[in-house]
Amino acid sequence: MDWQTVREKYPHRWIVVEALDAFTEGKNRIINQMEVVEAFGTDWKPAWECYKRVHHLDKSREYYMLHTKRPELEVRVVDTFRRKAVS
Repeated sequence: MDWQTVREKYPHRWIVVEALDAFTEGKNRIINQMEVVEAFGTDWKPAWECYKRVHHLDKSREYYMLHTKRPELEVRVVDTFRRKAVS
C-alpha cells in the first residue's frame, strides 16, 4: 500500500508498518510501498511495544511506527554514528 491508502484505511491511528519498497533521497527515506503490521488507537505505547517486538525478531527488515494524521509521509534518515559525508 502507499501512504494515502494506509491513511484512508486506518484514519487517525498509530500503526507499525514494514517498508517493502523504499530508498534514501538526501536526508529522507522515501517509502513507496508498505505493509501494515498492526494498527492501534490513539495511544502510542502499544504501537511502540509492537515496533520493538518486531524489530527485535528481525533487524534486517525495515519497520516504522507512524501516525496516520500526517498528510505527507516524512521519514528522516539519522546517522547515529555521526559520520561525515564523503565528497
